[in-house]
Amino acid sequence: MKRAARWLCVSMLAQVLIAGCASAAREAAFRREEAALFEARRQASVRCEAQVDCEAVWVRARAFVAAHSISRIVRADDTQIETARPHSFGYVYLAALKEQTDEGDTLIQLKAMCRGMYDTDGNASLLYSTCADAIVEVEGEFRAWMRAAK
Repeated sequence: MKRAARWLCVSMLAQVLIAGCASAAREAAFRREEAALFEARRQASVRCEAQVDCEAVWVRARAFVAAHSISRIVRADDTQIETARPHSFGYVYLAALKEQTDEGDTLIQLKAMCRGMYDTDGNASLLYSTCADAIVEVEGEFRAWMRAAK
């Protein structure tokens, strides 16, 4: 009986240790994904100076949004392009913003979002990794797409 109790304790301790390691691995993966998201968002922008050039770049940004979002554009004006939230979870939808900077040039920035990335309490959901990967990919493509216009 003592032997069975020891094995039970050992197996329970092993499960606790494995769960702790899995939690640490999930936390490390989350931190890597957050860093990749931050960098992708930082890079998903372009600057332009001349008004004529900026209008052409804005048209190109709209084409990118239309080509890379799962949902249709629901708002498009001189300062914002926005797609609808998709009906399904785990899919990327986009917005582009155009604004004047303090330096006098124009900044066009893409923002990718993913339905279901976060739970209702604001914590990462089960789709977090899927969404983070998709956002990093789309935001990474934006700068190359925009450079091709120049």
